Parts: sequence; structure tokens; C-alpha cells
Amino acid sequence: MDFSQVIHRLLPIAGVALAVGLIVLGVVYLAYKVYRKMGGKRIITIWQFIASFSILGWLIIVMMLTTFSRGAHFDGWVNLELFSGYVSAWNQWSLSEFQLIIFNMLMFAPLGFLLPLLGMKTRRFKLVFIISLLVTLGIEAFQMVTGRGIFELDDLLHNTLGSLAGYGLMRAILDILKQKKISFKAIFSAVCIPLAFTLLFTGAFIIYSSKELGNLSVRPATSQKMNQVSVMLDTKLPDYGESAPLYRSHEIHNMEYGKQMASLMKDHFQLQQRGRISIDGFNRIWSLYDSTGKEYTFNYNVNSGNWWLARDQRSSSSMEPEILTEKGEAYVKWLSQHGLLPKNAEFSTQNEDTVRWDLHMTNADMITGQQDFDNGMIIIVPAAESLIPQELFYSMNKNAYIRSVDVESPAKAYEEILKGNFSIYNDLKAGDELIVKGYELTYTYDSKGYYQPVYQFEGTVNGAEWSTLIPAMKN
Repeated sequence: MDFSQVIHRLLPIAGVALAVGLIVLGVVYLAYKVYRKMGGKRIITIWQFIASFSILGWLIIVMMLTTFSRGAHFDGWVNLELFSGYVSAWNQWSLSEFQLIIFNMLMFAPLGFLLPLLGMKTRRFKLVFIISLLVTLGIEAFQMVTGRGIFELDDLLHNTLGSLAGYGLMRAILDILKQKKISFKAIFSAVCIPLAFTLLFTGAFIIYSSKELGNLSVRPATSQKMNQVSVMLDTKLPDYGESAPLYRSHEIHNMEYGKQMASLMKDHFQLQQRGRISIDGFNRIWSLYDSTGKEYTFNYNVNSGNWWLARDQRSSSSMEPEILTEKGEAYVKWLSQHGLLPKNAEFSTQNEDTVRWDLHMTNADMITGQQDFDNGMIIIVPAAESLIPQELFYSMNKNAYIRSVDVESPAKAYEEILKGNFSIYNDLKAGDELIVKGYELTYTYDSKGYYQPVYQFEGTVNGAEWSTLIPAMKN
């Protein structure tokens, strides 16, 4: 989710928060008036009323965004690995992951910014820190109990730091107003936390840019706790490694390629774009429409290089075999014209409504070959009444041979499993039984489009099928 999507979700929530806040503010104000008429001596300033109202509205918005807008799908998940969010963002080199870290801080900045307006006591750093920590701890605990989120230590860190950053800004404003001059101390308190994270992310970008190869998303953000897990090896693992080719695809993690393909779709099918490009995980999404108002979505996945065009509302479009083949031939001319269809791709039809082209490269061919190759498939569901297909899925990558690289032995890669350094959907628990039954050398793309050799280990976890990928290249 990017910031534009967050704003889109905030708009209806903000209306609810405003309405509830006004009602509560009215009730509190009436109660305060009654209290004063009955001889109460405590005076509440207009700024305290505004700050209280704003904090209440902020809390409602945060609860809606982080809890009530989600289904109960997480079943008490807990992640106590500090900085695992940074490791995940680094391994995937994901803009969304980095944005999530920033958003979690910005989301709590209003709390720290408003607390000093409640009174002199809440202008103290220690009290703001405690309140911020307790509020985010309460939200995380509520998410865990209701199953509407994951209790994450990283969230506690980022939410609290975000609140302290807001507090630093307000304290700087109050100090400047009190002293009637700008001081270094006030400026430092306002910028120290944002500056630290700016330097952190800038340093990460510099290090990443200086590397030849990208990062591998198959590396886990957290390790499995293997001390009470039974691991059995039911295959032989050689203790020597060989060399393997390294390839690269320029269609992956290349927004220029994604924009080029989106422009091709818009120009050829005469589609118009509505709004900006949005981000959802690795997906970059264009909202399009044709001359009749039909809605389409173009999606480019930066992690795989795949892209697809799809009509938002599909209809049944079964066709006679000869008509389906005829439409396929028309698409062949168009795909070939733009260099999108390899000459040796195999054509076929399926389900009486789909044409496709396949080009499969086996692992053995990739490992022994030292030349460029294309690999993947193209699937098109034509529309009976329109040139624009109901769905066009393009998953054909051009892989350029780079050089041969040294590969670790299968036995060495297996040690990573024993250490728990592998990805698995549900974390292993005490008493689980993991059996490794086989392995093969295969390939996966890194975050710069390099096609790196990795080991795929297969077996079972408590009788259920299991597999994982372990990096194979020597450092």
C-alpha cells in the first residue's frame, strides 16, 4: 500500500472520526460547563480542548486503519524479532516495505505533537515516552488478541519513535515561542529522529547501488527456532559444488520497462489512464478505460517482470476453434511486431476462450547452457466484441548470459536449514518434524534482475509437503 492508497482509505475514516470526536467534544464541553457552575476551580483552556479532541480523532483513525479495517486472519501471530522489518525490506528491496516503516512513524507523530498541549506535565519527555509506548503497546496487544494484526516489536519501536519525533517538533515550537528566538537545541530536538532515518535510508541506498548483484527475497527476515524441531535428512548431499551460469533479465525491477509496456497497451488499444500509478507490494498498477467507459487494469510486477492487462468485469466468451485460432494469429502479428513473442514459442488454445504461447527452459538446460535464452508464457483471453482482450498475461523473460559463478555444495546449503535460515509460511514450533527428501539446483531472480542459482530443498513438515529455496552462490 502506498501513501495515495492510505489517503484514499483515510478519507471515509476521517469523516467517522470527526463525527464521533465532535459528539464526544460536545458532551465533555457540557460536562465542563456544569462542573464550573457547580464551583469547580480547574480551568481547561481552548488549546487543551482542541488537543484532546484531536488526540481522540487521531486514535479513532489509527484504530480503524490498523485494526477494524482488517479481517481476523492472523490468529495471535507475534513477531518479537527487532529490526526484522528492515531485514525484509533489504532482502526484497521493496519500496512498500520502506514506506511501511516511514508510515508507522508518521502515523504516531500526531500523538507526540499534541500531548504537550494538554498541560505542563505532558511536556516532559519521560511522560510522553511512557504514554506513547503504552498506547502503541495497547494497540498491538488488541491486534494480537482479536487476530486483526500481528504483534510486532518493530511496530512498537517505530510508533514510539514517531510519537517522539512529533514531540520534538512541538517542543521546538514551544521553546522558540517562549524564548522568542531560534536556538540550536530547539532545532536539534525537531530534526534528530527524521535526520537519523534519512541518513539510515540514504546509507542503505548507497550500499545497494554500489553492489553488482541485487538482494534475494528468498532470504528470511527472521530465523526459525530449530532447537526443539526434529530434522531428518532422507537423501545424500554432495559436499562439493560446481560452477553455474549467471543470467540477467532487464524486464525485472525496471520501471521504465513497465511504463513502456503500459504505454504500448494504451496506444495500441486506445485506452486512457485515470489517476496516478499506485503501488501494492511489488505491483505497479495503472487504472485505464476505453472509449465506451469499460474499466481495465494494467499491472506490472517489478519482482518478476510479469505484466498483465485485464478488464475489470469479464464476460463469458467461448468461441469456435477456428475463430479462436484466427484471433491468436492476429495477436501473433502484433506481439511479433513489438518483439514480444520469441520465434520458437509454442502456440495452443484452451478452455474454448484462451490462446497461449509457451517456452520452457529446464533447470538442466539453464545450468549447462552459457547463452541467452527466453523463458515463460503468454496467455490471452480475447473478447468477442472488441480488439482489446479481456485478459492479457505476459510472463516471458529475456535472460542474458553474464558469466559462470561458483556454487556452494548441497551439504553446505543444507546447513542453513539446520540453522533455521530459510523461509516458511507458518513458523516451526516445538515438536515439529521436518524431513528433507531431495534437492535440485534451480534459479530465482534477485532485486536487480539477475537470475541467480539457488538450491530448492523439498520434503515434509509433519507429513505435509514442504519446500524452500537456499541461496547457492558463494559470497
